[in-house]
Amino acid sequence: MNTSIKEETPILVVDDEESLRHTFKIFLKREGYGPIVLASSFDEAVAELASNSFDLIISDIVLGGNTGIDLLKRVRELNMDCPVIMVTGYPNVETAADALRFGAFDYIQKPVEKEQLLRTSRLALQQYQLQQEKQKAEEGKEKYRYYLDTLFRSVSDSILTIDDEMNVVKMNQAARSFFGSINPAIQEKCNLATVCGVETDCFFKTDVEKVLRSGIEITEHRIEFQNSSQKQNVVSLCVSPLEDGRGGTHGVVIVIRDMTTSLAPQQSKQRATFHRMIGESAAMQTVYTMIENVGKVDSAVLITGESGTGKELATEALHLESHRKNRPLVKVDCTAIPENLLESELFGHKKGSFTGADEDRMGRILQADGGTLFLDEIGDISSLMQLRLLRFLQEKTFYPVGRDTAIQVDVRVIAATNVNLREQVQLGKFREDLYFRLRVIDIILPPLRERDGDIILLAKHFLEKFATQMGKPITGISDQAMELMAKYHWPGNIRELEHVIERSAVLCNDATIAKELLPTEILNPQAFGPPSAVMQEQPPQNGNIVSPLQPFQADNPESRIIAALKKSGGNKAKAARLLNIDRSTLYRKLKELQIDLNTLDI
Repeated sequence: MNTSIKEETPILVVDDEESLRHTFKIFLKREGYGPIVLASSFDEAVAELASNSFDLIISDIVLGGNTGIDLLKRVRELNMDCPVIMVTGYPNVETAADALRFGAFDYIQKPVEKEQLLRTSRLALQQYQLQQEKQKAEEGKEKYRYYLDTLFRSVSDSILTIDDEMNVVKMNQAARSFFGSINPAIQEKCNLATVCGVETDCFFKTDVEKVLRSGIEITEHRIEFQNSSQKQNVVSLCVSPLEDGRGGTHGVVIVIRDMTTSLAPQQSKQRATFHRMIGESAAMQTVYTMIENVGKVDSAVLITGESGTGKELATEALHLESHRKNRPLVKVDCTAIPENLLESELFGHKKGSFTGADEDRMGRILQADGGTLFLDEIGDISSLMQLRLLRFLQEKTFYPVGRDTAIQVDVRVIAATNVNLREQVQLGKFREDLYFRLRVIDIILPPLRERDGDIILLAKHFLEKFATQMGKPITGISDQAMELMAKYHWPGNIRELEHVIERSAVLCNDATIAKELLPTEILNPQAFGPPSAVMQEQPPQNGNIVSPLQPFQADNPESRIIAALKKSGGNKAKAARLLNIDRSTLYRKLKELQIDLNTLDI
């Protein structure tokens, strides 16, 4: 007999004959069973059953005022499933039938032979062990099934099982929610096409068919599709064969992870400010997220956008989001430095390398070592400077003017421009290889007219700033003035808005900026023609109110620029503000139109 059966095998022997009880005990103990518990009556047996559990019960059929059948009934009433062997001195058909009907394993006849007792006991215990093992297996299977079902319900990924007929057998709650956004009427036990909300095509139908044919798993890949609200989603998809345990398959398991929702927590965080940038529009939320992601890497960045959209602030934010934030951020306005000095300004020079080089000079690139170099208005540098800059970006080394030894630096380059560099490349005015070196990642800043709701936010910010600076008790802007500003096209973007609020704050003598304090082009934009022809009033310079320029024809920019220069007394920064353009743009126009200030009567 199996040794594992004999170890710790409690057996209850019930008989009113003491000699028979002890004989059974001796036979069973010698065989290795135990402990063996003896009971002389029905009541003693019931008491033992109440306090102990047994693997086998051997009972005489006659127990005083009760019978072995009564004991068998009590065993079943107590939900005990151990086998019971009945011992009888007077076997008959009726007794045997009753014993078997109430669940006795077998019965043996007196006088009981040792081998018969042991053989019947062994068979009963073997069957009981098999029953116990089966029950444990069923319990384990049920527990595992419950575990899987709990896991199936609780995971955030969508899980579906599909049969050979392309019907949905089961789906978890995540799948019902996910596909409910595609087809609100989704249910289990439906066709795959119904799940996807279409009758002919499904974004993963092809994969399911392929796995059903081949039995080979399709590992993760990503698919784009639109839900019922036309929102573009990206999902990660895995399709695996559902094996039947006999080497075949009877369907597939699909696991879908919505990669779009994985970004939701960040995207749902609406921010009104980001470093020094201000704006809560959807366009600016995209910019903030882009800067956060791009700031963490060292790739070159090209920032584009109209004049006044905040390219310098975006650069500062990129620097502060990077691991270089504790190192220098060096800014270079490429149009503010004369072309013949730009090379020395960027790369530095050795003493005596040219007339006026009285001492060694550290260039801006070396100043930015370990940090960030910002090249503003990069589209206006000469072909020679484009070539030198390209070599620097490729090799991360440079030669100061007049020096033969290369210097290696660790610098991240961020460039910005308000011109279309791609168009400049097509026109042959900008090197294509440099363009792609600078534009590893591009960040496009939206114009103010495309930033819904940000005009009010920015206007209030600038008002608070200038009211504090000027010591004026201005607390707000009238609804009418705010409505006019919201409708204006803002060709100068945030810079223009800042100037308008500054001008209005200067003129305001009350607690509220009223609409009559706004510049004429905002009060009556139709009279000023297209944005390129507008010359608006500007903020005060040195305490004096600058009067507006008369609008010139848009097709005669030279006249407008000369008029602005004359009105500003040759001050380029003031002239740029009068023209409502960036100073770097003015430098570029002066170069393009070949306007020499020395020939002007200023």
